[in-house]
Amino acid sequence: LVVPLVLPVSKAYDVYWTARHIYYRNLRNAAAGHDGRVAGVVAQLERWNLAGRPGRLHTSRKSWQSVAVRAIEYKQQKAGGIDVDLHDVLDLDVERGVVRVEPRVNMGQLTRRLAPKGWTVPVVAELDDLTVGGLILGYGIESSAHKYGLFANTVVAAEVVLADGRLVRASATENADLFHALPWSYGALGFLTAVELRVIPAKPYVRVTYEPVQGLAAICARFTQLCTASDPPEFLEMLFFDLDRAVIVHGDFADLPAGAAVNHIARFYKPWFYKHIESFLQRGNSPLARPGARFDSTEYLPLRDYYHRYTRSLYWHGELLVPFGNHPLFRYTLGWLMPPKVSLMRLTQTEGVRKYRDERNVVQDALMPIRLLREGVEMFHREFECYPLWVCGHRAFRTEPRGMVGPSRPELSEEMFVDIGAWQVPRFVKRKEAWNGREAVRRMEAWLRAHGAFQCLYAVTEQTRDEFWQMFDRTLYEAVREKYGAAGAFMDVFDKVKRPERV
Repeated sequence: LVVPLVLPVSKAYDVYWTARHIYYRNLRNAAAGHDGRVAGVVAQLERWNLAGRPGRLHTSRKSWQSVAVRAIEYKQQKAGGIDVDLHDVLDLDVERGVVRVEPRVNMGQLTRRLAPKGWTVPVVAELDDLTVGGLILGYGIESSAHKYGLFANTVVAAEVVLADGRLVRASATENADLFHALPWSYGALGFLTAVELRVIPAKPYVRVTYEPVQGLAAICARFTQLCTASDPPEFLEMLFFDLDRAVIVHGDFADLPAGAAVNHIARFYKPWFYKHIESFLQRGNSPLARPGARFDSTEYLPLRDYYHRYTRSLYWHGELLVPFGNHPLFRYTLGWLMPPKVSLMRLTQTEGVRKYRDERNVVQDALMPIRLLREGVEMFHREFECYPLWVCGHRAFRTEPRGMVGPSRPELSEEMFVDIGAWQVPRFVKRKEAWNGREAVRRMEAWLRAHGAFQCLYAVTEQTRDEFWQMFDRTLYEAVREKYGAAGAFMDVFDKVKRPERV
């Protein structure tokens, strides 16, 4: 169904939303209507309270519209569903250095507004469809996170509607406990209605350097060196293509030098970006001649092309949906239809297909202190053995009060973490070997708990409630739930992300 049905519908869906955003930006004053839209959210909550609070509160956004891979059972409960239809960029305040947006603004929409003006938010999650609200309340990381932290760390202030219908503002100085409890809370505290994000100056291009490296020790050492440098590159990520072969990719904002070539990697006929990265492993003999050997190759990418470099291929998950998607014949003829919408894939898949996928596929991210990078990569190889494996740095800050995640030791005010992401069919499955995915995830989770590391909760968690709260710090979260009236009104975060049978 993907090529004949999902791809054309996905493209039509994109065209509709692009036209909608242009209309509201140019012909309707989206900012002027914001207060009225928020008043509609408040009115729904007032009716819910008057009706005796039937059901737990959640957004009425359909479960299939989420990019999360797990089943979202609670969305089937209509009682408590609140329509939070807030999709617009409201204001760019250059003097204050902030952009004010509604929570369902997505990354593609945001970069289209900011990049032409010479601005960007410090952390731009790669996929176009990821939303501001989802990245704050859930998890958002990108190749600049080693400098700025997670997407939630770029928030200046948030406006939240509470269960009793009150609209409050949260920042580092106003309702600071609520402000620091919002990340990772998955909508268990209130409804976001507007967010102020920090913006920084940007240039039109990114000068990208590719470094192939061989040997696990050398790979981890070089990545750690770049990640923890006193003046690190603006962007830094790494792709493992096997346990001992990787390409480190780093870059900085740049103007285009005279005569320099530009790689428009986002154009539909171009090779998928991760395949482009992999090609550097085969260029010349020196990179694979001895452990630790490498050579550098540099090129210029337009800023938005760089930011959304994995959108067309959904990182490398697109290969599972359209196996021939990177073939030149497909790219030049139908590549303009890519990518299929994850939400539409969820809508068209049957329960049987979902279970089949869950049993033979890995979609997991884990955050751990960078000192554990080598052990973490070895653990992912042992449990999943699926490549490419994505690695990205994350500067973790200790907040006061402390949120659900933070540095691994109480004496640290900040610490460098790394994210390891696995989104592929394990080689165990490809070799038709016995492999139990759920047990592998449980072993991964146990390893993370033992090492002060964290599982990213858009993925499937196999933990019990007690195990979950061993991994995350519930102190502030529960205090805020009680203080702001969320307990008993909103679902607990564990109940939102757990397997239905877990207790």
